Amino acid sequence: MTCSEAKKISLVSIIDKMGAKKIKKNNREVWYISPFRNESTASFKIDINKNIWFDHGAGKGGNVLDFIMAFYKCDLKEALRILDNESFSFHQPIFNDNAIEKEKNCEIRAIKPLTNTQLINYIQNRYISLKIAKKYCVEVYYSLNNKSYYGIGFTNDSEGYEIRNKYIKMCLGTKAPSFFNNNRSQIILFESWSDFLSFLTLYPNAEKRYDYLILNSVGTLNNVLIEKSNNYLYKCTNGEKDNCSNIQLDTSINVPSDKAIKGQKDNCIKNTLYKQLKYETIICCFDNDDAGNKATEKVQNAFPNRVKDGRYLYPNYKDLNDCISTK
Repeated sequence: MTCSEAKKISLVSIIDKMGAKKIKKNNREVWYISPFRNESTASFKIDINKNIWFDHGAGKGGNVLDFIMAFYKCDLKEALRILDNESFSFHQPIFNDNAIEKEKNCEIRAIKPLTNTQLINYIQNRYISLKIAKKYCVEVYYSLNNKSYYGIGFTNDSEGYEIRNKYIKMCLGTKAPSFFNNNRSQIILFESWSDFLSFLTLYPNAEKRYDYLILNSVGTLNNVLIEKSNNYLYKCTNGEKDNCSNIQLDTSINVPSDKAIKGQKDNCIKNTLYKQLKYETIICCFDNDDAGNKATEKVQNAFPNRVKDGRYLYPNYKDLNDCISTK
């Protein structure tokens, strides 16, 4: 990796993956609790457009390489090695996600089957089955600031596209999960589509054995766990007094007040619409890092006795793609 490539890596993605606490965010900047020390007031700022940081508590800042050298207390050569190491999720050069997603002059020009040689090389360099990638991904050609680009596109449920190539990681359109329904009693949750495709590469016969939900960002997890905002993990059902296990009133549906739940399961009312958990088992295949730990714990707390931690499949690797890339 060159210095020029390293400086294109999103600082926001690096800090997020390190598990730093994000306090404030707008179109121009993000504020964090400093990763360099314990503090109660956020003093670490990232300028999204310039991709630079400044720690007001320490009075220092710089670019991506400056941060890595300061954080790991290493020289430039070692910083480049760290950023190039595939055990890190931010090893690919990427532009700032949010600034690009919010651009008004971004337009999708064409959607094509996956045949581009450079994009196929990207898939193969990540050891993902090309047959599987062609089934779930497309080529997306788009313009941004009057310049033309292309990348691998993975569609989400808001008709947006997660875009990847050697130099960019972003979302065109609205960020949202991607759901694949095989009408199964078990569902597997992934953080990214590359982990989903890596799983199918490792276990091709499992493709129809589970339902799959790709978050496309751990930031979408909260919406997935709120029953009234989605139908990913829940289904509508008519409430019955004797069948109230794991069901809650669907407050997103207009129900007369005299039919409201009073807080106890035995108060469920016949013919009232509820949301019921679809799945006997929810399997979490998130990253082996702090963010992955927190996401898994959040799902376990939301659905006690229903959740399995799928990371036993790759205990010594950062994620599923790292697992197949290293083997």
